Amino acid sequence: MSKNLKPIEGLGAATSLDDLEKVYDKWSKSYETDMLTIGYSGPENAANIVRKLLVGDEHRILDMAAGTGLAGIELRKLGFNHIDGSDMSTEILKKAAEKGVYDKVFRCKMGEDNIDTEDELYSAVTIVGCFSIPVKIDVFQELHRVLKPGGYLVATFRPNTWIQADPYGYRAALMTSPNWKFMSDDLLDQHGPLNIDTNQEFYPKWHFVVCQKQ
Repeated sequence: MSKNLKPIEGLGAATSLDDLEKVYDKWSKSYETDMLTIGYSGPENAANIVRKLLVGDEHRILDMAAGTGLAGIELRKLGFNHIDGSDMSTEILKKAAEKGVYDKVFRCKMGEDNIDTEDELYSAVTIVGCFSIPVKIDVFQELHRVLKPGGYLVATFRPNTWIQADPYGYRAALMTSPNWKFMSDDLLDQHGPLNIDTNQEFYPKWHFVVCQKQ
């Protein structure tokens, strides 16, 4: 997916998680090259947010929707030594495992599967890029379960999913629930520009949202 190619079919807002899994399985071989070609600053921006939130390097972090491990690489660069990675695409997870930046790699379909880990294990969870389609808000209960008390969720939301109308219930789940304390919302670079956006669903800047477990 270079700057002059059409967007990957199956990445629109109407895509289901089942369909998205198939897209990423098929895309796994060229995903990282394609994303780096257009420019993909989301993982670096998310890692920088985590670094500002957590003092010290011995925290355990979970990188959900990890893809090929680009956020894991950025977290390692900033000194974090204990990172687990998860994604719903088994093919793309193979690419992430090859990088050696994760202590543990496991499959999880967010909002539908339980996260394969014990309670209150992580100081932070990062999710870069997944919240562009409907994901069951049950995922936020699972994320709350695996975070330590006072731990942080750092997640990116495509702008048309993080609006007052709240089409998928993400804002209500994080901003009105007693389980979470809303900390910040910054509109930051996620991807570089594309020359073709057939569905008019491409946003170079996404909302980087931080919530703290209560």
